Amino acid sequence: MPTPRMPDGAFSRTFQDAGAYYAAAALEQQATYQRYQPTGGAWSLSYDTSMLRIGDVSVHQSPLGSLGHDGSWLWAWGNERTHPPGVPRLGPALWLREFGERNGIYEFVRPRLELAAFADPVGAAERLATVALGALRTRGFASCPLDNGARAFVLVDDAAVPEAGFDRRVVSGMFTVAVRQFPYDPRQTAAGYLARHGFTVRQAVADGSLQAERHDGTTVAVRFTEEGSLAAVSVGMPPPVG
Repeated sequence: MPTPRMPDGAFSRTFQDAGAYYAAAALEQQATYQRYQPTGGAWSLSYDTSMLRIGDVSVHQSPLGSLGHDGSWLWAWGNERTHPPGVPRLGPALWLREFGERNGIYEFVRPRLELAAFADPVGAAERLATVALGALRTRGFASCPLDNGARAFVLVDDAAVPEAGFDRRVVSGMFTVAVRQFPYDPRQTAAGYLARHGFTVRQAVADGSLQAERHDGTTVAVRFTEEGSLAAVSVGMPPPVG
């Protein structure tokens, strides 16, 4: 499959499509991780021990990439000086590269990306990390400022970090936040989120709405406007036992 190019100052459509599918669940998981290990405290990062400490909380991490002060992004597997080929810690980053190769996602297969053309290079790097988190189903990502003005991005893959569970109170809000970041296919945003939480999702032929059901009896219905925007989300909970 030929790999599409990444336009200047924009992500490729294949990346945006992946973002639409993974974003809602990834952003929800990221919020769960940040409650477990809040930012703002003193931090230390060790690639040799695969640990990240912020404040009093330490977690296991794997390198994802780095954002230079000039806006250039370098994937960890492309940074042979810091991460020699074959080191075990590169496993998640290499899986992501293979994922990009299988799905024609330019951003995941090029060792270096120039993000300086984006209005917010740090925000662009965080979008890369968000989709990586969703595809890999890790527990979060962290961004650490370095002395040379760069930022190191790592994937938090520590089982002690809770996995975000399905919460009927936040479903609609998560869809809204995700579509704001990846507005290309709200239907895929809803489908990806529901699949992540164990729902079987079906699309109605008549109106294109999504009907989802989980083994515990929870149901979710998502309706869309004629233009494909989110219109309404409703959740049905299983009847109480006993």
